[in-house]
Amino acid sequence: MRSETKLRGIYGLMILFVTAIVAQMGFFLAHQFRHGAVHGVQFHYVLIDLVIAYTIGRIIWRFVRQWHLSRKWLARFGAMKHDKHTKRLRYKYRVWGTELIVVQSEAFVALTIGLLRPRIVVSTAVLGMFDDKEIQAILLHERHHCRNRDNMKLFVSTLLMDGFRYLPIVKPILTYYKTWQELFADRAVIRGMGTTLHLGQVLIKLAKHGRTMHVEPAVHFEASAMHYRMLQVLEPDRPVKVPIALLRPLLASCSIVMLLMLGGDS
Repeated sequence: MRSETKLRGIYGLMILFVTAIVAQMGFFLAHQFRHGAVHGVQFHYVLIDLVIAYTIGRIIWRFVRQWHLSRKWLARFGAMKHDKHTKRLRYKYRVWGTELIVVQSEAFVALTIGLLRPRIVVSTAVLGMFDDKEIQAILLHERHHCRNRDNMKLFVSTLLMDGFRYLPIVKPILTYYKTWQELFADRAVIRGMGTTLHLGQVLIKLAKHGRTMHVEPAVHFEASAMHYRMLQVLEPDRPVKVPIALLRPLLASCSIVMLLMLGGDS
């Protein structure tokens, strides 16, 4: 099975569970509004109400937090912008149609930020650490994230992980999904450059480099999933196998859905 197809299937499984939970919550609330006065206050009703309130509250909190942080970091990067290097990179990669920003920083910064209009941000430290081909590899990696709208996908995935963290199936699937996000972006670099050499050099240097600026609402070029990324660089024609243990989380999540259904029907 192709990795893209497998990833869609596994991610779809998580969406199926989330949809089942949301649908059951909707049925429960509708039933409670119609018959609440007849049944009175019952413990399992209160418990399910708390789960619903927790889910909605966490999603709203994460949505507001992510939106605020995105705006905050965009403003901060605007203030840190190095005009000369920014103009040079924008001119060099003008055919991409992607906004590039170079910020003055001694930390390693290479990321994609912005939900509706993704932008690539790199630091002057990156320009100093890597040669032109290695910088191109980094930018191609981030360009893939921009074109694939990975920022928006990460945003939605983060909402799901926060709101439905009581579903054991959510966390391993999102970890698996993020790993493949990086692997797909690396594949785009290899296709674009026709070689794994420069990407491999970047990953080796990155593994040794300690000072990395982490920006929460962004998709970073970072040392995540390094083992699988190096395997892909060393053997680009051989499929990378990323393991995921789903049996126990799947059974536990099925139990939670069943309990919610039984509680709502009581």
